Amino acid sequence: MSDAVRPAARRGFLGRRGWIWTLIAGWFVPAIMTIAYFVFALLSDLDAEGFGWMSVGLLFVYVLWWMMRLLSQTAALARAVAVGDADGILEIANHALAGKLVVGRAQLVLHQAIAYELRGDWARALDAVARADVRPTAKPKVRVLAATLTIASLVETGEIAQARGVLDAELAPLAGALNPRIDAQLVIATKLARGRVLVAEHANAEALAILQQVIDDVRAGAATRAVAKTYAARAAAA
Repeated sequence: MSDAVRPAARRGFLGRRGWIWTLIAGWFVPAIMTIAYFVFALLSDLDAEGFGWMSVGLLFVYVLWWMMRLLSQTAALARAVAVGDADGILEIANHALAGKLVVGRAQLVLHQAIAYELRGDWARALDAVARADVRPTAKPKVRVLAATLTIASLVETGEIAQARGVLDAELAPLAGALNPRIDAQLVIATKLARGRVLVAEHANAEALAILQQVIDDVRAGAATRAVAKTYAARAAAA
């Protein structure tokens, strides 16, 4: 079974592993809250209106729990990407995609592509980008992520002309809409993608200048900085 479809059942709550944490990450807390609300309703002298307001409160608890799960998942993915933990990225993304209610499917599949990129599995990275099915109507941030991943794979597989085409036609028009502070990681990824193409095209001086910006940026993760240093070394050697 491929990594793209293998469920990562070991992943529990907030990155913890084990069946207890997996249970907590599932429906344990909502179930306990439902029982508590039900018992409280039975023991309270409430009319229909009171029961109605209690139901609204329980629904609010469900919403807060779901939001916390999404935020913890996003944080865990961001950390795994920053440190270059390909296995961790796949584990989180696969577990989320295996669920019945999937939020942000395209971004989760693109994170699978990031994991394959970290492994140097360029063919599977391109396949994951294709499976993400990022359309022109998608959010600019998602399109930027898809474009940078595509460029990385094309450069490494020797398709330099195609990589340049994606850079000029897709990534460059979107880069101007990014906020340097809010979208810092995407801005860094855009610079790295441009640096990759320039190195492949032997524009070494320009490539070194851009890659050095990535290396010097304190917001860049260890994995991103390592890739930038690798390409900078290629440019310097040339």
